Amino acid sequence: MGDAAYKSREDMVYQILKQEILDLELKPGQLIKENEICERFSVSRTPVRDALRLLQEQGFVITVPYQGIYVTLLSLSNIKQMIYMRVAVETMVMRDFSMIATPLLMEDIYYLIRKQKVLVQTGNFKPEQFYRLDADLHACWFNATKKSKIWAMLQEQQLHYTRFRMLDFVTETDFTRIIREHENLVEKLEQGDIAGMESVLKDHLYFSMKRMRHQIDVEYREYFEEEDPAGKFDI
Repeated sequence: MGDAAYKSREDMVYQILKQEILDLELKPGQLIKENEICERFSVSRTPVRDALRLLQEQGFVITVPYQGIYVTLLSLSNIKQMIYMRVAVETMVMRDFSMIATPLLMEDIYYLIRKQKVLVQTGNFKPEQFYRLDADLHACWFNATKKSKIWAMLQEQQLHYTRFRMLDFVTETDFTRIIREHENLVEKLEQGDIAGMESVLKDHLYFSMKRMRHQIDVEYREYFEEEDPAGKFDI
């Protein structure tokens, strides 16, 4: 992407660093060095500092006195609450969608599932590619029921939830399982099995937290803020 796509040098640095944080290219807890960013983007300290200030205002980085600027850690409490809200909201949206699911709308969903299969079959893809196809699929019922604003609000919870979802895909070894869950969800939808659909959706959205328990506790412990042990995995 050329410089013309950005409003300013500050905006360029801000947008690129923000996306790298969301994609976990810049990892939670990683030190960010001003001079390295200046050299990388061939810009002076002023736009770099302005970009970092904006990232800090939005919670993506934090300044630790006498140490430096670090990418913020993930909050399990925040993530759990986001999953809870996502299940509650998306369940209602899918109920509404089941009332208006025309063959044409269903074909859009099947098309996205086919794209997921093709991507996985290539065997050479980045986690963020699957993440975006996954998001496109779930967005279908929000858009069709004229609740795209709600979907946008859910997507704006980037600081913790989006990064957790990316970590989920980075550590996932069975993408075909996710696709099967999508197919099962759509099958329940077409059958008019609302209770079954809600059960599948809940299991689908909660599965990553359950699957990653050991990794969060051990392998990626340094990515997460300290949490009250009494509340650990109480979802």
